[in-house]
Formats: sequence, structure tokens, C-alpha cells
Amino acid sequence: MSVIYILIAATFVFAAACVLFRRKNKSFEGMICKFMASFGFISVAVFGNYLQGGEHIKYFSFIIFALMFGFCGDVFLGVKEIAPTFKKKLIPVGLAYFLIGHIFYIFAFSSVSGFEPLTLFALPVVGVVAYVLIKLFGMKLNRAFHIVCSVYYGMLAWIIAMCIYLVLADRCTANILALIGSCFFMISDTCLAFLYFAPVKKKNTLVTAELSTYYTAQLLLAMSVAIR
Repeated sequence: MSVIYILIAATFVFAAACVLFRRKNKSFEGMICKFMASFGFISVAVFGNYLQGGEHIKYFSFIIFALMFGFCGDVFLGVKEIAPTFKKKLIPVGLAYFLIGHIFYIFAFSSVSGFEPLTLFALPVVGVVAYVLIKLFGMKLNRAFHIVCSVYYGMLAWIIAMCIYLVLADRCTANILALIGSCFFMISDTCLAFLYFAPVKKKNTLVTAELSTYYTAQLLLAMSVAIR
């Protein structure tokens, strides 16, 4: 387990460095640290599966795909920082990768204790609420992207609902970490929405909150492989 602890510590160091560089408007250095932190949480899942002897290979497989798509999303959103000219094109692509990653998280959690249909209700309910809130906060989105973002947010709520179901079925540490990580994801993506689509003055505070909660989320979900 010592390797896991080292990888976790390294991920936190690179994530903290990314936040620091972003706050100082050093986009290139921040992007490099962001990629290294992403490699960190992927490595935690890989070594975690190795230590488990591949006992939960189906769960690991879905989680690693989710983390890798998250890494690809990081790439596009990271490039946006050093090439702002392509910002409008890179943001939707980056979010699309994150959306696919969330679908793999759904597969992962379903593989643990089966699919619970009641959890699916979170998607349309929160999706509709998100649609209304996007309008209320005056976020600048065209109609199609407005709908996509609402569905995206509904999917985050569905993932949380699935994790709640997992914890109710089995209060093991892995399920609890998955639930906490999923909640941090929703906080992170909420900050991201305000950063990209709303007129915000204090962006540094949101950048810190978004990156801190994002890497905590990914790391906790990766750790759920190591201790399952």
C-alpha cells in the first residue's frame, strides 16, 4: 500500500501546484501540473487493481475508462488555457469527454450491486432544475448546449443517487469514498459552469474550488478501486 500512498501524495502535490499556477495566470505550467495530477489518479486505480489481484476487474475496468476520459477532458480544457482562441470549440469537446467518463462511472457502480431503476429518477428531476437555474443565473449558452448541460447535471445527480444506493446496500469504505467523490464532482462542475458561462468577477476563488474538488473527486473514485 505504500506505493498507493506515494501516488496519492504526488497527485495532491501536482494538483496544488496546478491551482497555484492558475491563480498566478501561469497557464502553461498549470496545464503541465494538471496533466501530471491526472496521471496520478489513474495510477492510483491501476496499482490499486494490481494490489487487489484483479479481484474486482469489472469495476476497475469501468473506473479506469472513466478516469481516462476525464484525463482527455483535462487535455482539451488545459489546452484552452494556452490557446484561448479555440476556447469555444475546446470547452464542448472537453465536456463531452467528461460526460462519457460519467457514463462509465454509472456502469462501474451498476456492476457492484446491479441497476436500481429508482435511481434513474434523479436524472430528469435534477436535469429540469438545472435547466431552470441556468436561465436564472443568466449563463450564456445556446439552446442546444443549454439542454446538453442540463442532461449532464442530471447525470451527475444520477451517479450520486446510485452511490447512495450502494452505501445503503453495503456501507463499505469503497462505496462511501465513491459517494463522497461523486458529490465533489457535482461541486466541481458547478464551479466550472459559473467559470465558463456566467459573468463572474472573483474567478481565482472559483478556480481554486473547482480544481480542488475535481481532483479530490477523481482521487477518491480511484481509491475506491484500491480498497474494494
